[in-house]
Amino acid sequence: MAQDYPLEELSPRAFEQLTVALALKALGHGVEAFGSGPDGGREATYTGPVNWSATTGFGTDSWDGYIVLQAKQKETLGTPAQNASWLLKQVSDEFDSWMANDSKRGQFPQYIIFVTNARLSSVANSGGIDQINANIRQRITSPVPGTDGRDSLAARGLRSAKVWHRDQLNGLLTVNDGIRNAFKGMLTVGDLLTRLGALGGLLDPSQFEPVLKAHAMRTLGVERWVNFSDAGGTTRQSIDEVIIDLKADGTRAENTTLLQEVIDRGDSVLKPSFHSAQPHLVITGQPGSGKSTTTSFLTQMYRSGFAADESLTATTTAILDGTAAALERIGVSAPKNHRWPIRVNLAHYADEIGPSGDKSLLRWLSERVTARAELDIKPHTLKRWFQHWPCLVVLDGLDEVTAPEVRPRVLDEIRTFVEEAHQDDADLLVIVTTRPMGYTEQIMPELFTQLNLKYLDAPTAISYGRHITSRRLSDDLDRRDQVIARFERHASDATMLRLMKTPLQVLIMTLILEQFGVLPADRYQLFWRYFETIYQRESAKPTNLAPFLAEHRPAITDLHEAVGLSLQIHAETSTDARAILTKDELRQLAVQRLVQVGHQLGPQVDRIADRIVQATTERLVLLVPAENDGVSFEIRSLQELMAARALSNVTDEQLNAHLSATAPSPHWRNTWVFVAGRVFAEGPDHRRDLVTDVVENVDKNANWPGWLCAIGPELAAYLLDDGLAARTPRWQRRLIDVALRALSGPVPQDVRAVAIGLSNASVGNDLMYIRNALKAAFAGTPVARTIAHSVLAAGQFGAPIPEAQTSLGQVTRVDALLADLIEPQLAELGLSEGARQSLDSILIELRETALTAAWDASLQRLLATLPSSLPHTIAGLRDAEVGTALEILLGALGPENWSATAALGQAVWPSLARVPVGRQLES
Repeated sequence: MAQDYPLEELSPRAFEQLTVALALKALGHGVEAFGSGPDGGREATYTGPVNWSATTGFGTDSWDGYIVLQAKQKETLGTPAQNASWLLKQVSDEFDSWMANDSKRGQFPQYIIFVTNARLSSVANSGGIDQINANIRQRITSPVPGTDGRDSLAARGLRSAKVWHRDQLNGLLTVNDGIRNAFKGMLTVGDLLTRLGALGGLLDPSQFEPVLKAHAMRTLGVERWVNFSDAGGTTRQSIDEVIIDLKADGTRAENTTLLQEVIDRGDSVLKPSFHSAQPHLVITGQPGSGKSTTTSFLTQMYRSGFAADESLTATTTAILDGTAAALERIGVSAPKNHRWPIRVNLAHYADEIGPSGDKSLLRWLSERVTARAELDIKPHTLKRWFQHWPCLVVLDGLDEVTAPEVRPRVLDEIRTFVEEAHQDDADLLVIVTTRPMGYTEQIMPELFTQLNLKYLDAPTAISYGRHITSRRLSDDLDRRDQVIARFERHASDATMLRLMKTPLQVLIMTLILEQFGVLPADRYQLFWRYFETIYQRESAKPTNLAPFLAEHRPAITDLHEAVGLSLQIHAETSTDARAILTKDELRQLAVQRLVQVGHQLGPQVDRIADRIVQATTERLVLLVPAENDGVSFEIRSLQELMAARALSNVTDEQLNAHLSATAPSPHWRNTWVFVAGRVFAEGPDHRRDLVTDVVENVDKNANWPGWLCAIGPELAAYLLDDGLAARTPRWQRRLIDVALRALSGPVPQDVRAVAIGLSNASVGNDLMYIRNALKAAFAGTPVARTIAHSVLAAGQFGAPIPEAQTSLGQVTRVDALLADLIEPQLAELGLSEGARQSLDSILIELRETALTAAWDASLQRLLATLPSSLPHTIAGLRDAEVGTALEILLGALGPENWSATAALGQAVWPSLARVPVGRQLES
C-alpha cells in the first residue's frame, strides 16, 4: 500500500510543480511546463500518443493528440463525497472557461488531465471516481444551451478527460523517490532527519539533528530584538511587534507585498531541475526603508516554522506565537515549506576575509552554525545539508561593504556560493539586500530577480505611525495616547506625508511630534530635528549631566559632526564590519574641538572632554558602545547626517571641492544629499546656486567620463525626491532640467531613481514641463525612446502619454563583442603611440572578459555577466587622449548601436565610482 503524502501541505505553486514532475514521468519528456503566473488554464501540455495501459492505475485506453494538464489542489480535505462535489465544480468551471466566447486560452485541447489531491471513494455513488468520470463524459458530449445542439466540448475538439486523484498521486510518488525527495515541504523536519544517511557519513544523523534544531532555536531567541532606546522608547521590542509588510517593484503580481513574494517563492521547489526562472532575490531600498528589519523577520518566520514541531521552551513558544500574530496582523500567509534559514551580515563577513583572506562564504556559514549549535560543522557537511533540504540564505547589507579591495572578493564569493548550489541542484533561496546605488555590480542576473522597495503610501505610513507609537510607548499609556492623537491631527498635512516615505522616517516623525509642534520641511531637517529632539529630551531630564548638556551643547554637537565624518571616511576603505572609533580617539576629538574654541590644554580641558564623552555616549545614545571599547552610530543615516554637517561647515570654495569629490561615490550619496539639504534649508542663496552648479557641471569634470557615466541627472533626481527645492522654484526647475538630461543618454545607472525624482517634482506647471520632455524623447533617438519608456514605467506622470503607445521603444539586440564593434574604427584616429598601445590593451581586455554590447530592454541588468574589473579600460578612461578616443569610437557606431555605450558604462561604473575620496576631504 502506497504511503499517503500530505499533498495539501504544498503551496499552490509547489503542487503545480509536482503535477508537471509527475506528468514528465507518466507521459515523457515531451511535456512542456508553464511557469508561475497566468498560464491560460494549463500547468503543462503534451502532444503525442499515450498508451495508458502501460501506465499503472490510469486506464487501458490510448490517446493521441494535444493534452492539457490542470492542477486542482484542495486546501482542506473533507469526506470523499465532499471532495467529489468540490472537484466536480472545479471541472465544470474549467469546461465553462474553455467554452467561453471571450476565452483567451489559446489552442483548444483534445484531452485534459485534472490532477488533484482530493481523496475519492472507489465505491460507486459515494463520491467515487466512477461518478466523476461519468459526469465528465456526459459534459463533453452535452450541447451548449441555445446552439441547437451544434456546439459542445466534443464539437470543439475535446475527446476525453481523466482525473489523477490522490491515491494515484501517492502511487506515483512512492515509486518515484527522486520526485518525492524534491518536495521536502511535504515532510516534517523529523521525517528528513531520519533519512540523513544521504549525507554519506559526513556526520551521523543523530548528531546532525540536534545541531540544526539548536541553531534554529538559539537564533530565535537572540536575534529577535529591535532596540527603541535611541528613538525615545525605554524598552527593546521583538521584531514581530514592529514588522511592517512593504511593497516592491518587480513582484510577480502587482499587489503582492515583499513578504508574500518571498513566501510564495520559497514555497516553490527552487531546484534548477524543477525551476527555470531566476530563483534568487536582490532587495534594494533607500536608507531606513526596512530591508534589514524585513529580512530579520523573514529569518525568524522560517526558524519558527522549522522549530514548530519540536519540544519548545516557554520563550520559544512566545516567539512562535508572536510571529504567527504578526503574520495575521499584516495579512500574510505563513510559509508552507519549512526552509532552514540562516542570515549573514555581509559587513561582518567582509571584515573577516579582508583584502587577502581565503575563507569561502560556505566555510564562514558553517562557522556561524557551529558557534550557535556548539558542535563543529564542517563546510562539506553544510554543503550536503543544502543539497538535501530546502534552505534560505539571507545576505544582508551589501552596501555596507565599501572597501575597494574587499567588495569584489565578497561579490565573487557570493557568485561562487550560488553557482555551486546551482550545480548541486539545491533547493536554495538566496536573498541579498542593498541600497540601490550599492547594487551596480550585477550578481548573476540570470539567477537573481531585483525587487525595489517602494516608499510607503499615505495609509500605510499613518497606520504604521500609530502602531509603532503604541509599541514604542507601551509602558506609558497616557503619553502614548497623547502622541497618537497629535500624530493623527497632522496626518493630512502634505509635508508630513511627503516625509513619511520609510519606516525609519515615520518613527522619527512620531518622536518629533511628541516633542515639537512644528513639522520639518524636508528630509535633512527631519533627521536634524531628530538629533535636536534627543538632545532636548536628555537636557530636560533631572540628571547630574543635564546642566552640562545645556552648557556645552555646541561642543557636543561639533563632536558628533567630527565623529560622523571620521567614521564615514574610515568606512570607505576599512575592512571592519562597521566604522568604529575608539574611546581614546573620541576623547582626542573632544579635546581638539575645545582647543579650537579657545580653551587651554590642561586638567580643566581634560575634565570637560571626559564629561563630553560621557554625555555623548551615555545620555544621547546616538553614539553607542561597540566592540573593542569603541563607539559607533547605531543608525547609519545619522552618521551620514553628521558627516554632512561637518563637510558643510567650511568656506564656499571648500564646499564646492567636497561636493565635487563625493558626487560620483555611492558610499557618499546619502551624505551628499544631506549636505544639499542643509544648504537649501539654511541658505544663503549663493550656496544654493553653488550646489546646483555642481549638479549641472559635474559631468564636465576632466577627471570623470560624463559622456559614459553621467552623474548629474541622478544627483538631481535624488534632490528632487528629497523635496529640498520644492519651495524654491528658481532652483527646482534647474534640477528638473538636469534630471531630464537623462532622457538623451547616456543610460542612467539607476533609471528608477531618475523616474522617482521626476515623479516627485511633477506638480503644477512642472508636470506639463516634464510630460513634454517625455513626449519629445518618445519622438527622438532609439536610446531616448528606450530611456523614456523605462522612466515612464517606473514613475507617475499623470494621465497616459499617447506618444508612448505609438513609440516603438525597441532595443536593438547587439550580441557582438564590444571590442569587435569598435576596432574597425581605430585606423581612422590619429593617435599617439602611447594612446594606441593603451587602446590595444583595452581591446584585448574587453575580448578576454567577453563583454558584449547586449542590454536588457528594462534597463535593469545586462544580459552578459559583468567582469569584476577592467583595469586597462579604467586607466584609459582617466587619460584625456584615450578617453576622448573611446568616446569617438563608440559615437561612430551610430544611434542604433547605443547599447554598446550603455554596456561599457555599466561595466566600468563600479570601479570608477568607488575610488576613495576621504583624503581629499581631510585636507
